[in-house]
Amino acid sequence: MNNTRFATAIHMMTLLAKSPQEWLTSEWIAGSVNVNAVIVRKELSVLREAGLIASRQGKDGGSQLAKGADQISISEIYRAVKNTEVLGKKIRILIRNAV
Repeated sequence: MNNTRFATAIHMMTLLAKSPQEWLTSEWIAGSVNVNAVIVRKELSVLREAGLIASRQGKDGGSQLAKGADQISISEIYRAVKNTEVLGKKIRILIRNAV
């Protein structure tokens, strides 16, 4: 996992938790996190697949938490981002056995 992915996900989830009634856009979140909106959208999709956020498209679209912030643990966020692909590239660590 890229060292910044977990921190980015925590930042995003915190923003969503601070505005539970609003649909935050990826562009707005990207401005707060100071990363490209494409990165935000990728991480939002990972968090959505894990059932942590809900998203909707369109003029009034955006993302918000799928459940209350008090029902989401940091470990759930970590598990959601730790084994996923980064922008479509699978990162694998090869372990060589000493013979």
